[in-house]
Amino acid sequence: MEESSLSRAPSRGGVNFLNVARTYIPNTKVECHYTLPPGAVPSASDWIGIFKVEAACVRDYHTFVWSSVPDSATDGSPVHASVQFQASYLPKPGAQLYQFRYVNRQGRVCGQSPPFQFREPRPMDELVTLEEADGGSDILLVVPKATVLQNQLDESQQERNDLMQLKLQLEGQVTELRSQVQELETALATARQEHAELMEQYKGLSRSHGELTEERDILSRQQGDHVARILELEDDIQAISEKVLTKEVELDRVRDTVKALTREQEKLLGQLKEAQADKEQSEAELQMAQQENRRLNLELQEAKGRQEEQSAQAQRLKDKVAQMKDSLGQAQQRVAELEPLKEQLRGAQELAASSQQKATLLGEELASTAGARDRTMAELHRSRLEVAGVNGRLAELSLHLKEEKSQWSKERAGLLQSMEAEKDKILKLSAEILRLEKAVQEEKTQNQVFKTELAREKDSSLVQLSESKRELTELRSALRVLQKEKEQLQEEKQELLEYMRKLEARLEKVADEKWNEDAVTEDEEAAVGPSCPAALTDSEDESPEDMRVPPYGLCERGDTGSSPAGPRESSPLVVISQPAPIAPHLSGPAEESSSDSEAEDEKSVLMAAVQSGGEEAHLLLPELGNAFYDVASTIFRGAQIALHPLSPAPPPSPTTRSRGEGRGKRDFII
Repeated sequence: MEESSLSRAPSRGGVNFLNVARTYIPNTKVECHYTLPPGAVPSASDWIGIFKVEAACVRDYHTFVWSSVPDSATDGSPVHASVQFQASYLPKPGAQLYQFRYVNRQGRVCGQSPPFQFREPRPMDELVTLEEADGGSDILLVVPKATVLQNQLDESQQERNDLMQLKLQLEGQVTELRSQVQELETALATARQEHAELMEQYKGLSRSHGELTEERDILSRQQGDHVARILELEDDIQAISEKVLTKEVELDRVRDTVKALTREQEKLLGQLKEAQADKEQSEAELQMAQQENRRLNLELQEAKGRQEEQSAQAQRLKDKVAQMKDSLGQAQQRVAELEPLKEQLRGAQELAASSQQKATLLGEELASTAGARDRTMAELHRSRLEVAGVNGRLAELSLHLKEEKSQWSKERAGLLQSMEAEKDKILKLSAEILRLEKAVQEEKTQNQVFKTELAREKDSSLVQLSESKRELTELRSALRVLQKEKEQLQEEKQELLEYMRKLEARLEKVADEKWNEDAVTEDEEAAVGPSCPAALTDSEDESPEDMRVPPYGLCERGDTGSSPAGPRESSPLVVISQPAPIAPHLSGPAEESSSDSEAEDEKSVLMAAVQSGGEEAHLLLPELGNAFYDVASTIFRGAQIALHPLSPAPPPSPTTRSRGEGRGKRDFII
């Protein structure tokens, strides 16, 4: 690594170190959390070192670890990472200040942390005071900070688990919504395909309807032409009938001309045979047309299910109609061929008029005219039959067209309804798809927010966990120190109790000497009885046994009525401020464990009072005043109660007085 000068302040937009403590405990792992700025590309060659604050180059590190490369790095967002320094490589405790520094692969410092120290924990640094309201009174609880942090860590872990469950539920809902969207898209595609097919069918039916309409118009025009032609033929027949009636009068005159016309009649017969053959051929064609008509009717009935073949069938119908038109034209030609016969008939009439010799010829001509009339009537009948067939076929086609039109109208109405329904369905599906897409987008946004919050909570939980572990380690160290101090205090307590036992023995000895002096004084006063009768009378009831210390407990209340009256009764009720029980037989283990701090305060007061004691304690009692006398008397009375529980209680000392209540002492009423 090449040397480079270091900046004292972190560069703007550089690496930011998180949750850097002011002090760290040695011999424990140190976890360092940091955040890379947006756009920074982490590398496995980057490293994080612990430097002294005054270090001037990157080689002056105490220890270092390689930085971790996150897997889930996203562009445009900061990257959180952490590393651990092993306990064996950390600096020794002291007043030296250190800081974390992030060095990239080029040897340039990209960020540094606030300074911190490595030192041993103090016993009372890691305690937290909590206030709780219990029964209307405030209670102060002193608990380890690790407990509070552990509770917070448990709450964070529980909240993280809840967020993970919520995330899983939301992912399941997103999956269901996506499947629903896919199903709706599939249904929409199917509906669109069906709609396209229905539109194609609708267009085909529209084209078929147009073709049928055109064919119907053509057949209607043909029917009008046929009717007009029939009317013309009827007029011609009527005119011919009138002429025939006229010619019957002249029949006798033209009989002579019949023979002359016989040969011509034979020719006409030949022509008639040809016409008959043509007629038979026309009748065969008519039968074929009728058969074709029946076949077309069958095909029209089958055309309901085959709409694609309607155009071809219509074309065949047009061809047949054209053939019928040709047949009708041929019939008209045959009728036109009768015109020469009419002219010949006129010539015969002229011949009959010019000469009666031609009467036979006129008769023959009349006969030929009658034959022509018969042929004309036959042609008319055939034309009528053809027209009737065409009319029947036209009626059938019209009926079929009406049926097709009604069916087409129904199908069109059904298609329109289905199209409207499909349009409504498509609109609903589009609205549903938009709503689902919006919901999916919202779910994605919310899921992204949850992921971000979850990542933030995870980082915070990891930081808190590392902090909790570090604080737990510090608390354990502090607990070991407190345990050692407690053992020392226990030893001091045992020594103090031993010293208190010795002091009680000395105080009892002093009380016995005082009692002996009082007894000697009373004996002397009793010896001077004759000189002082009043005093003797007053002290008759005061025997040496009455002057002895009665049974008395440190926690009992004295009864003034049970003690005999005497000159020492200066006040009926006196309050003594007495320390905690100092006799071993009066202080149980449970009381010692429940009031250690109070006992230590009382012992410190007592030790301050008797620290100049020892073998010369009886010399210091007058100088210390009545307090030690009261304590000694109380201890002596407690001992007497234990030895003689039935002995009467002595009168209280007039020098007894009350102590203050604000120094943690116990009050007893005598």
